[in-house]
Amino acid sequence: MSGLFNFLWALCVGAVALFGFLVVMGAFSPGDVLWLTLIVAVLAVLFVIHQVRIARELHGHREDRMTREVQQIRERRGF
Repeated sequence: MSGLFNFLWALCVGAVALFGFLVVMGAFSPGDVLWLTLIVAVLAVLFVIHQVRIARELHGHREDRMTREVQQIRERRGF
């Protein structure tokens, strides 16, 4: 289940980055597609809240489940 959530958060970041790239390249104006701008803004806020929550959990507790999961992810990536 954790892998699925990590994949969804990665998709969230990808969608925000793609939207930003397309806006910078001039594909469309954020005002022209207001509904899409609002969706991307909500995704960005949710991602920031998620990252703040993870940072607080990692900072406050040195030996818990979240720390072990992050350590396993880093070991899998080779850090």
